[in-house]
Amino acid sequence: GTVARMGSLQVEETLKRIQQQKGVEGYIISDEQGTVLRTTFVDETEKDMVAKLSQDLPALATRASSAVRDLDPTNVMRFVRVQTRKKELMIAKDSGFVMMVVQGAVGQE
Repeated sequence: GTVARMGSLQVEETLKRIQQQKGVEGYIISDEQGTVLRTTFVDETEKDMVAKLSQDLPALATRASSAVRDLDPTNVMRFVRVQTRKKELMIAKDSGFVMMVVQGAVGQE
């Protein structure tokens, strides 16, 4: 996967760059089973959100990836973007893990 090819310094720099983007509230990295490997959400009030997102979104990413492959077997899904009234979620799936970036919804900044 992409992360396996990147050095840890590159990974840290990439995560820092993501975190500094306008509107980004944080990120969650989980394995495909939903176990949180790393997150910037550490407040007690955010633990419930992290648990729900890490349990539900890997399955969404897997289904979206399968749908893309069904439409065109030569194509690969890069990421899924979900926009709600309150948040915007970007979900990227790689071999063995899922990264979810949470932003405030457009117009919420």
